[in-house]
Amino acid sequence: MKRIVITLLVAVALLVVADFAAAAVAEYQVSTRLQEQLALPTEPDVRIGGFPFLTQALAGDYRKVEVYAEKLDVSELTDVGLVARLYHVRVPFTRVVNGSVAGMTVDEAQGSVLITKEDLARLLPGVTKLRIEPVDAATLDRAAQASGEATPGSTVSGIDPDRAVRMVATTTILGQEVNTSVIAELRLSGREVQLVPRDIRLGSGSDAAALPRIMQSGLRQMFTLRIDPGTLPFGLTPTTLKAVDNALEVSGSGRNLVIGNPEGTTPASR
Repeated sequence: MKRIVITLLVAVALLVVADFAAAAVAEYQVSTRLQEQLALPTEPDVRIGGFPFLTQALAGDYRKVEVYAEKLDVSELTDVGLVARLYHVRVPFTRVVNGSVAGMTVDEAQGSVLITKEDLARLLPGVTKLRIEPVDAATLDRAAQASGEATPGSTVSGIDPDRAVRMVATTTILGQEVNTSVIAELRLSGREVQLVPRDIRLGSGSDAAALPRIMQSGLRQMFTLRIDPGTLPFGLTPTTLKAVDNALEVSGSGRNLVIGNPEGTTPASR
């Protein structure tokens, strides 16, 4: 009996090793092809979820494939992150092993690009020690109740917390470093990301109110941004813009996609 148990354990261990090895081969091949498809400078990190992998491979149906890339150059941005989640990716495993994974079909895809605080800081001259934070209804309520502590003209009235961001940074005003907090409204126009300051606070309320009008206007212009973060993975249409910890996330989703050109076909001329 002991010998049978040991044999079974060895067999299970070998199957697990084979399963992970097959998954690693598939992840490498998909990563290589997605680098070409998405025009990335390096191979993205690809993870195929679900265990066992071999049953998915035999069926040619991979339940969840995650794709990650970072530090991408897009226009004026140099630190863009990319995340894609693909559900039920359908391609025969023989084609995966051979590296011919063109024309993968996907039941559902979710794609995002991340604009990091590092890129935002580079676009905000005179701003250091920048933090990016999501905003909730309680934060907006507190800002409304303490409106006298903001620069004149500030208001959070009518802002959707899901479409707002709080930026905390150090700015230099009249030669002095001042802690600055800005609640900005997030707008998505096509693929352009817009930040519109709605509430600006410097140190204490009296300091903010004492600022010359031209300095108040300068602060609003400083934190007003229009950014092009590039296209979403697989040509998905941007539909959501939100603040996450230390980044802005532009997202979209789609169904029944074909990634790449099916074998034996060529791209249609435009």
